[in-house]
Amino acid sequence: MAENRPRAGLWLPVAFGIGIFGYFELSFEPPLWVGPGLFVLLALLLLVTRLSTASVFCLIAVLAVVAGFSAAQVRAWQVAAPVLKREMAVSLTGMVEEVRVTSRGERLIVRVEQFGRIEPEQRPGRVRVLLLKRDKAPPAGSRIKVFGRFRPPPPPVSPYAYDFQRALYFDGIGAVGFALGPLTVETRGEVPWSGRLAALRTTLSDRIRARLPGDTGALAAALLVGDRDWISERATEAMRDVGIAHLLAISGLHMGLVAGCVFFFIRLLLSLNAKTALLWPTRRAAAAGAVLFATAYLLLSGASVPTQRAYIMTLAVLIGVVIGRRAISMRLIATAAASIMAVRPEYVLGASFQLSFAAVTCLVAVYETGVWSRYPVRGRPLAGVTRYVVLLALSSLVASTATLPLALYHFQKAALYGVAANLLAVPAASLWIMPFGVAVLLLMPFELEGAALVAMGWGIDGVLRLATIVQSWPHATHTVVAAPGWVIGFTACAGLWLCLFRGRLRLGAAPVLAVCLAVLLVGPWASPDLLIADRARMVGVISEAQIVTTSGRSGFSVGVWRRRAGLPDMREGEPKQSSRFNCDSLGCAITASRLGAVAWSSDAQSLSEDCQRADVLVTRIRVPDICPAPRLIVGPKQIRPGGSIAIWLDEPVPKVIYSRDIQGNRPWSSVTKRLRYKTN
Repeated sequence: MAENRPRAGLWLPVAFGIGIFGYFELSFEPPLWVGPGLFVLLALLLLVTRLSTASVFCLIAVLAVVAGFSAAQVRAWQVAAPVLKREMAVSLTGMVEEVRVTSRGERLIVRVEQFGRIEPEQRPGRVRVLLLKRDKAPPAGSRIKVFGRFRPPPPPVSPYAYDFQRALYFDGIGAVGFALGPLTVETRGEVPWSGRLAALRTTLSDRIRARLPGDTGALAAALLVGDRDWISERATEAMRDVGIAHLLAISGLHMGLVAGCVFFFIRLLLSLNAKTALLWPTRRAAAAGAVLFATAYLLLSGASVPTQRAYIMTLAVLIGVVIGRRAISMRLIATAAASIMAVRPEYVLGASFQLSFAAVTCLVAVYETGVWSRYPVRGRPLAGVTRYVVLLALSSLVASTATLPLALYHFQKAALYGVAANLLAVPAASLWIMPFGVAVLLLMPFELEGAALVAMGWGIDGVLRLATIVQSWPHATHTVVAAPGWVIGFTACAGLWLCLFRGRLRLGAAPVLAVCLAVLLVGPWASPDLLIADRARMVGVISEAQIVTTSGRSGFSVGVWRRRAGLPDMREGEPKQSSRFNCDSLGCAITASRLGAVAWSSDAQSLSEDCQRADVLVTRIRVPDICPAPRLIVGPKQIRPGGSIAIWLDEPVPKVIYSRDIQGNRPWSSVTKRLRYKTN
């Protein structure tokens, strides 16, 4: 136990994160004074009370939990802004803050100046609007006017799925919609710094993709300026299926390579002159230059969560180089995590934050065991190359294992050949792609980046070809049914126990971790039989390893339903929908093997017929008092409050879960009452 005492402080960021999770798990919004008030009370208790060392640490841990709860609560209060209450078609006037490219067209983030006839205190502060494909998005800072249809931010497409309402709430977006008419650019106003960075990012991305067409240029733009909008779904899916999708996100690997290349380049230049090399502090000068370049890279790339983590750690490493101290440590990771959580507590809920810190925490934990230095090099032919390959394989294995539970939980899939693919992809990225990428960034101001960009493209083409080949191997991915949250909670606790403790004490977490991983891999959870989208816009039936919907198109909702049910993603070229309900103007119906006859009624005439023959009835109109046939009715009382619904029918009493119940009455969900299940 004594060897673990100096590491007790590493658990404080963990306690801080637990407090954040505690706030978001509430089904109601507590008064604003609860978190800060309890924090002040505990702090005073700690100051005025004499306690034992163990009691003091326990109180500090509780204080950290309350601090995390308070940080999330205050953050939710800070970003509070009006949210649209109902769907409407209005004229929007505002300033373009950001432009994104999607498969459906260009999407704008607009700061609202006028929104129909809604009063200023009730209209959304920011909205997201999808343009018609014939419209060209104006640059950031433009003042536009467009007529469109807008609705409140959508709830999760399935219970326990990603909460879009919460994410958009913390981004300050109070409505989403699409243009119904042409866009008019009225004036070009003063562009804020964020808009200028976005415009610069767009300009550089266009230059890169003009020289490197297709997915090659799109991946180069993603690596250099953080613009991932142009990467095809096919390329993204291939890299995700083989476990190298982390190369798409600017993370520790890319930030470290960029800062390292700049550091050694500056130091090389300074060492060319003997006088400069002898009299100047070349290490400090090179470190300062690397910090400045890394900061510019952070801002240019959009400052995603992995990039922020990588920047903080790179900064600490460079400071360690200057002062002559080892910077790679758990304290550094704890500092980076605490810094991000304190500023943006909502990031803790995201897969990006969790995957990023899981990988780097496990890598540092293995590094602290000394395994990196146990492989002898001196006096052995090719020992350096062999050592590099062995350590690369070990790093890939550690990172893949660390992120496997989270990948299964968030995406319901795991890449079975991830280690093998990373053995080839990571050296290509570190030894070829990113060094030429640094050269591209340095040469772009002089418009001399052409040759370096072409060489970078060769490496990217090789990685894409590798992803396609490995994806075609049998059983390249393993899919599972979505697991409940408590499983990943136990897994995270066991993983942290294994990484943060030293000695034999850490081994106690190994059995728990193994059991949790086995449970996630097997996926012993039953997928729902029936899924209903927000306000019954679409109904889906999961039967015989396929999903059947009332819509013939394969949209985002269907993709999420398939993934959470453990069904494989549809490949490019496959039919958009393998089968669908038999639909007419009055409604839809289908007979499934386990469910019987399922009907979706939108008309009184069809409703009367469905009441006589349907086993499961979904309708937005009032159900008559006499409706004898259905054993389950989901009617207007269940549908009108909105939100998605998941139903399991293979139990004596059907199990019904509402996304609104899970969200609760929170600022982002706009719920005034909890729902109750009702059957006839």
